[in-house]
Order: sequence, then structure tokens, then C-alpha cells
Amino acid sequence: MKLAKRPLWLFLTALLVFLIVGVNEGSHAFAKTAAMENEFQRAAKRYQVPVALLKAVSYNESRWDSHSGKPSVAGGYGVMHLTDVTGLTTSGADSAAVKTPNAASLHTLQKAAKLTGLSVHQLKTNTAANIQGGAALLRFYQKSLGKSLTANLNSWYAAVAKYSQSDSKVAANYFAENVYQILKDGESQNGITIAPQKVVHLKDQSINSDSTASSTDGPSGLPIEWIPALYKEFDDQGDYGNYDLADRPNDMKINYIVIHNTETSFQEALDLFSTPTYTTANYVVSSVEGTVAEMVRPQNVAWHAGNWYINSHSIGIEHEGYATVGGFWYTENMYRSSAALVKYLANQYDIPLDRQHIIGHDNVPGLTPAAQKTMHWDPGTYWNWDHYFSLMGVNLRQSQGRTDSSIITITPDSQHNLTADSGEKVTDAGVNLPLAGSNFVYLHQQPSFSSSLIADKDFSSGQSGTTEKDDWGDKAVFGQQFNQIGQSGDWTEITYGGQNAWFYNPNGANSTSATGKLVTPKGNKAVSVYGSAYPSNQILKKNKVTGITPTPIYQIQPGQKYVYGGEVTADYFNSHFDSNSPKNVIHGNERYYQIQFNHRIAFVKADDVTLSSH
Repeated sequence: MKLAKRPLWLFLTALLVFLIVGVNEGSHAFAKTAAMENEFQRAAKRYQVPVALLKAVSYNESRWDSHSGKPSVAGGYGVMHLTDVTGLTTSGADSAAVKTPNAASLHTLQKAAKLTGLSVHQLKTNTAANIQGGAALLRFYQKSLGKSLTANLNSWYAAVAKYSQSDSKVAANYFAENVYQILKDGESQNGITIAPQKVVHLKDQSINSDSTASSTDGPSGLPIEWIPALYKEFDDQGDYGNYDLADRPNDMKINYIVIHNTETSFQEALDLFSTPTYTTANYVVSSVEGTVAEMVRPQNVAWHAGNWYINSHSIGIEHEGYATVGGFWYTENMYRSSAALVKYLANQYDIPLDRQHIIGHDNVPGLTPAAQKTMHWDPGTYWNWDHYFSLMGVNLRQSQGRTDSSIITITPDSQHNLTADSGEKVTDAGVNLPLAGSNFVYLHQQPSFSSSLIADKDFSSGQSGTTEKDDWGDKAVFGQQFNQIGQSGDWTEITYGGQNAWFYNPNGANSTSATGKLVTPKGNKAVSVYGSAYPSNQILKKNKVTGITPTPIYQIQPGQKYVYGGEVTADYFNSHFDSNSPKNVIHGNERYYQIQFNHRIAFVKADDVTLSSH
């Protein structure tokens, strides 16, 4: 189409946007957060979109975070998550180069460029332009549905669902419901505010979905589909995959939900778990739409955590994404779907919503000292535990402590806890990664940034830790709890992994007081720390289990104290193909206490320690 034939309003709009945004190659890439509110107002007025709706859609896409121009795993850019996946690949030490999906729906940047007259580059790199693009898309969807550009928020439901770009009606509905929940509740962050709105969740007839709740294990409304993982015997030697039949929680209690990321695309993960690969998860969540594939029923045991005891007592949830590769970020759609699923499962199986039971793969211990270093470290440095738990209605920042309690919760601000002026950094094979968005504090040997990081025998080759993304031996992560033993100026001292460690904590900015129980050795002898709560060798041998030995992985020295995470009785799941007999579960008499030992959870025998309230 020739420029002369474009509608006059479109030409004038593009010109005005260009003048307001001031986009050029030398301009600042992103609007200041303080100015973003004004940009929402301008865009809403220009495209006749309710400003609260525009902000709610943006919040549901990005939480008003431009992520410094880096794309999400779904190929989305900016605060409106405008998508462009042309030639987009991921690569890095943890992932081979992988092309992202190339569906037509994942090119909203091109559509927004046509609607606004702005370039794709401008829409990617300038926040004001990005907001204009999102507003133009919402206007286009509303008009395409034959609806007026009204101030009535409820009238825009179908347009919001179309903004999701989902081919799944269930997923489109879920996206819209999230937006309208944000409108109903209101939101305020970084100088941007949505006042609570009087909205009615109206499922437009054109977006109605068929319910699949009867065939899946998940909350009502969640875009979830049953896609079974492979379960097959491969030979006559008893070799099989990719999970085990069980009758949980009747035969074994489900104590944990383990959070993973795939390091592949959503579809590749589904394919992987449907082939003889000896691995799978109970659920996989997509980044693009927040859709969920249920692959192994919760009552069965998926092979996901690299620790057979944890596998036996956990549900594994994989998330499409990459822990650090290329600066890609986890989408809000994914967070909200996953949080809804976890909250549902926790309620179903009586799992506490805390960081000793909702854990990352990085929190799972190895079963032997040799296995420690080979354990995975996903979902990684940039998984937002703070936001994730808030979506479940849990505020881990809320103080629960008494004045005499020594228990603290690690609660750093993900945007500011690591600062360039401190000299702190995160590295990937020596290459610096973004500081903002990190979910941990570094642990030093002394109360100073010039002091070396603490070292863990299983992660560090020398006397000090490293800044590498996968060296979790010197990091305390959001939501984890430890015993405070000292304070020196802006620095707080804790007991961590058998040693004393210091983290920067000015005015308590990176921690919150808490209450709970502490575990400490009886008497003056060190006690063993285990990666499982297995029965004794005698009981295992009596039940003809070979090759399994409860093996200490660390020790707790006399006087050291660690936060208690619950009591369990020893058991071992002696699984067999095509059998979920209660006889498969071997029970012991030993009682174990779970503790937060270092960056990973661990277990100690109850008879070896003393339990005290704080």
C-alpha cells in the first residue's frame, strides 16, 4: 500500500508518536519509570483505550519491567511484551542454540509497527513506543470484534483475550481473567498505579472454552492439558521409563514441589518426556501462553530431581526457559499459571507454602558427597521467588519474629540487592550477567566486600567461592531461613553449611525476622547430615535392597544451629515396573528432621539433635 493511501489518522498518529517518543538511534532506549505513567496516559488517550486496562495488560505481560531490551523466552519485548521471534535463538553454556517458535501469532511487533507507523526497532527499544504499540493492538482487536472504543472495562474482555495471541481458548480466557483480576485488586509498583476497578469477569461468548478439568489435575480455569509421558518397559532385563506408578499420598506423603526450568522449548520438553530418556516431570508450563501440560499424575513418581528420596516425595514442575542464557526472562503468564498450579497442589496434598517445601532443583541435595557437585541448579539466579509466592498469597517479607528470635528469612530486593558499586557481579564462564533481577545475597568470609566468598568443598576448588551462576555454595536465596549469630555494622552473620558466613544487610534491607525451630547437635560431637531420610542398612538389606546406603554428605559441628523444616519417618520406594503395591514402600523406624543446611535442604537423625523454639 502506498503511503498516500494510508488513513490520515494513522499518518498523524505516527508523526505525533514520533515527536513525543523522540525515537532515534541515539536516543535513550527506555523511558524513566517515573515517566512511564504519563506514557500510559498518552497512549490510552491516543488510541481510545481505558488507561487502567492498558496498564493491567502491561502488568500481566511484564510487571512494567522492560528488562533492558532483552526478550523473554517467548520472544516478547518491552513492558507490553510485543513479540518478534524472527531468527531469535538462545545459546549459552547451558543450552545449545535453539530456535524459538515461529508462529504467526508471535509477530505482534510487526503488526504494531503497521498500526503505529513506528519501526520494529523503535517498538523494541523505546518504552514509550512500546506502550503505543500495545495500545494500538488493543484498539485493533476491539474494533475487529465489532465493538466500540468504550470506557466500560468489561466490554474489552474479548479484545484482551485476543491480545494473549493464544490459539487456545482456555489459555486466552486465563490471560484475560488474570488481567481483570489485576484491575479488580489494583496494583502499585515503581511509581505506576492502578486503582481498584469495579469489574465483572465476563467471559465473552466468542472466547468461551471447553472445560478439561475432569481429565487433568489442576485448578479450575487453568489452561491445562493431559499429555502423558512415556511409560514403557524397554527390554527383558527390567529396564523401563520414564516414571513409576505409585499411590501417593496413601503410600507415601508428598512433601515437596520442585521447580525446574527446561533449558529447551516447551515442545522439545514434551517430546523429550515422551521418549525413552529416563527423565520426566509431572507438569510442564509454557512461557509463551502459560499453558500447562500434565504428563505424570501427582500420585505417580516422576523422575525429575536427581534424588530418589525427593522424587518419591515430590511433584516436579518444569518451566519453559533458560536459567541465565542470553538474558532471557520468565514471563508473567508462566509465573501466574505455575503459582495457581502450586497453590492448588499444596492444598490438595497438605504441602506447606514455604521455601523448605516449595523448592528449586537447586535446593535438592545429592544422595552422596560425589553427587553434590553434579546436582542441577535451576531455575537459577533470576527466578523471582518473591513475586512467585506473592501470587500464591504468601508474603515471605512479612516479619514473624520475636525480639529474642535469631531466625531470619533472606528477603533481598531483586532489583537492588546486588549493586555495581559494591563490586559484586554474577558471571557465566567469566562473562558478566545482569545484576538486576537476581534472587540471592553473596556470603563472605568476613564482613566486607573485599573479603573472599565462602567456599564449599563440593563446589569450590580453592579456599574461596566464585561468582559463577552455578556456584551455589556461596549464595543465600530469597525465602531461605538461617540462624543469625552476629552483626557488624551493615553486615549480618549466619550459620551456613557448617561455617559462619556474612552478607551485606544495611538496616536489615536483605532479611526479615522470623520465628520457628532450630536444630543443634546433642552433646559435644558432630552429627551427620544426609541427602535423604532412608531407613537403616539393616532394614534395606532385610528387604533385599542392594546398592542403597544412607550416606552422610556433611556434618553439623557442636553448637551450630539450623532452621527446622519438619519431621519425617524413614522410608524407601523400592519401585518396579507396572506395580504400585504398598509393599514397594519400605518403612524404617528412624525419625529425621529436615533442615535448611546451606543452599540445599538436608536431613539429620532426630536422635542426634535437640530441637528448640525461637
